[in-house]
Amino acid sequence: MRLPPSLLRRLQDASWPIVAVVAAGFLGVQFLRGEALAPGFGWVLLLFFGMTLGFLALAGWATNRG
Repeated sequence: MRLPPSLLRRLQDASWPIVAVVAAGFLGVQFLRGEALAPGFGWVLLLFFGMTLGFLALAGWATNRG
């Protein structure tokens, strides 16, 4: 699943609860797709994408602190 560029542009100005809901939906879809491929693979995708989104959120927070 790929998020459309128009959605990503709208999320730049959205509040954090909206972004959290979109991120949770994205992670949920990836989990279900992974579980459809092989049992347990959804958890691998969930951890990978969760860590990636977490690092991106941390980088965004660190750049906007000052």
